[in-house]
Amino acid sequence: MTATPLIQISEERQQQELRRAIASGAAERRRAWRFHVIALLCLAWLLLGFALLGLAFHLTDGDQVRAAFLLAFLIGYGGPVWTLIIAHWSASQS
Repeated sequence: MTATPLIQISEERQQQELRRAIASGAAERRRAWRFHVIALLCLAWLLLGFALLGLAFHLTDGDQVRAAFLLAFLIGYGGPVWTLIIAHWSASQS
């Protein structure tokens, strides 16, 4: 007993579907790479914020402490937020 396919697809159509599947896989790899880069950028901003916060605890001048403390929060929160906003904007542009 032999099985017959339900539909017959031409060779040209098979090649077209194969090319589309390969292109889809490449697009998925680009999205994964983009996600990793954005995650690393957000982590870098967060670590910079933590470093400034640690610096604020080691300074002795009140004005410098306040400036480092506020800058730590600005960079620690604002850096990742702006990175995500810009990444979303650039993804919608392309």
